[in-house]
Amino acid sequence: MQLSTKDLLYLKDELSWELLAMKKCHHYAQECQDPEIRQLLNRVGKIHQQHYQILLNQLNSAGQTTMSSSTSPTWGTAPM
Repeated sequence: MQLSTKDLLYLKDELSWELLAMKKCHHYAQECQDPEIRQLLNRVGKIHQQHYQILLNQLNSAGQTTMSSSTSPTWGTAPM
């Protein structure tokens, strides 16, 4: 399936949003004192990482990469 320029731009934005959400969850999980909330933030952060990977894989499988897979984030190592 050929993606339009508008589609690619939207997917690029969505990748950025997922990455930002993952980074925020990681940051606040590190700052949190309550273990239950920390666990919840870690779980939500991993969900955002999975969404990022799904989007990136779809772009790669379509042959329309806007970001290389080497820029794929790893939970717990993403800089703020």
